[in-house]
Amino acid sequence: MRIPRCTWFSWRAYLLKTAIVLTATMTAFTTTAFSGSPNKPLVAHNAFSDKAHQARLWEHPEWLNLLHYKVSQGILSGAKIKYESFVDDDAFFLANTGDTDPQAEMLATIEGLFDTRNTGNEHAQCRFPARRTWLEQQLAIQGLPSVRCPLYDEWRGMIHAGSVVLVFPAHHLNSPSSMFGHTLLRLDSKPDREHTDWLAFGVNFGANVPAGDNSILYAYRGLTGGYPGQFIVEPYFKKIQEYNRDENRDIWEYPLNLTQEETTRLVTHLWELKDINFDYFFFTENCSYRLLELLEVARPGTELTDEFVISAIPIDTVRAVERGGFISSTRYRPAMATRLKHQLAALPDDLRPLLIQLAEAPHTTAKELNQLPPETRYYALETSYTGLRYQQAKRTRDKNAAQHSHAILNKLSEQAIQPEVPIPSPTAPQSGHESKRITTRIGRDDDRNYTELELRMAYHSLLDNQYGFLSGAQINMGNTSLRRYDDGSVKLERLDAADIFSLTPRDTFFNQLSWRVYGGLERINTDKGRPLAVHVTGGGGYAYTAGSGTVFALLSGRVEHNRDMDETAEIAIGPQLGWLYQTPFGAGMVNASGLQFSGGEQRLDFGIEQNIVLSLNHALRVSLDRRWHEYGGDATEFSLGYHWYFR
Repeated sequence: MRIPRCTWFSWRAYLLKTAIVLTATMTAFTTTAFSGSPNKPLVAHNAFSDKAHQARLWEHPEWLNLLHYKVSQGILSGAKIKYESFVDDDAFFLANTGDTDPQAEMLATIEGLFDTRNTGNEHAQCRFPARRTWLEQQLAIQGLPSVRCPLYDEWRGMIHAGSVVLVFPAHHLNSPSSMFGHTLLRLDSKPDREHTDWLAFGVNFGANVPAGDNSILYAYRGLTGGYPGQFIVEPYFKKIQEYNRDENRDIWEYPLNLTQEETTRLVTHLWELKDINFDYFFFTENCSYRLLELLEVARPGTELTDEFVISAIPIDTVRAVERGGFISSTRYRPAMATRLKHQLAALPDDLRPLLIQLAEAPHTTAKELNQLPPETRYYALETSYTGLRYQQAKRTRDKNAAQHSHAILNKLSEQAIQPEVPIPSPTAPQSGHESKRITTRIGRDDDRNYTELELRMAYHSLLDNQYGFLSGAQINMGNTSLRRYDDGSVKLERLDAADIFSLTPRDTFFNQLSWRVYGGLERINTDKGRPLAVHVTGGGGYAYTAGSGTVFALLSGRVEHNRDMDETAEIAIGPQLGWLYQTPFGAGMVNASGLQFSGGEQRLDFGIEQNIVLSLNHALRVSLDRRWHEYGGDATEFSLGYHWYFR
């Protein structure tokens, strides 16, 4: 039977339509499975996710380091392992539970690398290049979609890191954030590029402190995690100006022996941390701890942070990096104040008036200068120039000072002899004693014998071994003493929250104040016994060099409460006089102080202490104290203690 023409065309149209639908369906399936679609993420990553799952790759230490997880396990055997990232920023995670679930974050990262819905700077390949490289190596990933990352490419084009230097600016007592020192990294250019420290980049981690926060607020928030912390990459010359010139801190530089691959891994991970918030804690999760984490990422298999559970003091982290085999050499960059001190030491003291006159009026000193030997003349000019720069470092630009500096430079250039004053490198700070200290002590307080156990968490006192430490600087934190008497009673003798002492001798060019502040709990003598007092004590004054030591005079104030006081708290004021001296076997101090309280009470104290260095981390301490109290309670105390410094 012949099919009518119209019916034939209907069947042909039906077959054609069916073929078109089948073709479209197959195309859609192929596109979804292998090329992605605008509405659904790519599924080609499933094979790599399965591979990661089978290998439990998210438990690998390198992945945990890349995500900054801290790992904890319950006390009971077999308790589930818990993960929590130090990062406190949702932008760092692709999975909703990524901050506590390394498996979910790994699977989300693998999926994100294959995703074609997002392109450009927000793509996972652009945001997490270090993760991408590591996953590609571990899973042999191929076939990733091509993604352009203009912001990352621009950043990497700017930072051509060929080597890394660990930098330690010495402690700065006048800055609460830097009293223990500081650490940062410097990224030096590759060998095929022009290299200078001024063109290098510094990597710094610090608290993001709002403008207007004072030192007290900073201390409170810094101790309690009240500030977010961030990594900042900026030109290194800014750090030189801040530390070496403005704050007059010596800088120690430690070139690290990272390979080019390790350096690249560190730099790419830095990009992942750009503008990312961490919790910041002054004593633990601080600038130095975060840099150790970076080095753990750079060199897989290294665990530098394990020992820093209670505190991470910057110089201790430098020691950890040295023990880890990272440091290849040590370089010293003296501060301007250090240079000036060495230059002054090379000249006779009777030239000080001429140096001042030269700095204040260089055109009026021609006759006096010409009478000096050529070498001494050059030293005098150079010292005056350094002194002028030192005095102007923190001031606004002064036209007269600039003109005087230029005039002295002209005179320097005219000198036929231009010798250099060598500045010897002091002992590197990581070579000093360890930061924690345990003391065992025996003694007699008036008519009672006692034994005492003392623990200090950090970090150096005026009488400790000065090897590797700045002279005249004391920073004690968490000092706790328990004393047991002959009758079996055990009492808390003292607990110092902080004890900071800065002795800076004054002379022609240096006129800083010396000061001390300390507070906590301590036993004091009254006519009724030895109650435990709560106090905050501080004062300021002047110190001067005296032979091989330093004499000082401070005016101190004190706020105190103890159970024997009539008032809840009383205020006291009085002088403190002392002599800190050095001997071949250790430092010693003679100290006298007096206090007049608002309630009428008077106290006088006189003490002598002598430290005897046995070795770097071992010492003996002998002390004699005499205490007078207006209403009785006078006492004489003698003790002998053994100090062991440890990490």
